[in-house]
Amino acid sequence: MRGRWIVGSAALGLSAMLSFAPSVCAGPPLWRIEETIEDKNAGEITLVVKADPRAAGDSALVLTPEAVDNYVRAHPWLANPRRAVCRTEDGRTVLVKEFGRDRRVEPAVDGERAEMAVGPSLSEPPPGVSLDPSAQARRSDSEAVKTAAVLQVAESLIGTPLAWGADPATGYCDPATFVAAVYRRALGYRVPTTLCGLWESTGVSVPVWDVRPGDLVLLDRGELVGIYVGADEIAACDPSAGEVVRMSVGPSSGLTARIADVRRLF
Repeated sequence: MRGRWIVGSAALGLSAMLSFAPSVCAGPPLWRIEETIEDKNAGEITLVVKADPRAAGDSALVLTPEAVDNYVRAHPWLANPRRAVCRTEDGRTVLVKEFGRDRRVEPAVDGERAEMAVGPSLSEPPPGVSLDPSAQARRSDSEAVKTAAVLQVAESLIGTPLAWGADPATGYCDPATFVAAVYRRALGYRVPTTLCGLWESTGVSVPVWDVRPGDLVLLDRGELVGIYVGADEIAACDPSAGEVVRMSVGPSSGLTARIADVRRLF
């Protein structure tokens, strides 16, 4: 869904090693989605929005193309629109997001599936990832240290409320920006902040049975993403919960069959 847009132990000493600060920046300007109107013939979705600094949960968003992209991707009943229009209740257009080609996974993501099952080291950076120059010293860290860092940051964001397109530094996040913030703060990895980017181009696919803590877990072709934390659970910003939660993806959860892919980033 890319397109143009128009805008009207191992954890010992870990806290000292991580370069993120838990402080929260000023909150983003939030809007509330009052209504979603789908015109299938025109291939267009209209989001009727209203500025609301108290908005939170599945109806809250910041007014950016990425926010609209993630909202549409996370709601598969909206099908595959050609564009989405955000309008105020008085009919004023405040943003237009146009979507391009159908989603597909890049070859670099899927090409090493068989090899990864036996556990060779990943190249760094892995597909879809760029490195923050200030964090390159972590490249030599052991897998255990990297895993501990990822899990620590993920746990620190549990309870962060949902607002589509928001960065966790502002006190809100969505499924994609949560994942991006975890890897950025823990490892200095810059990954896409859209569900589309995570699905298409990020990490290397591994078999579900080989999932390890710190891996990226994608459900329903990327409509929901989370980070595996062990014990058949992922940390994810869940639209139905309206915040970052621990979610069971084990056999009794009903979500196991919805796991579309597991991606390894380190």
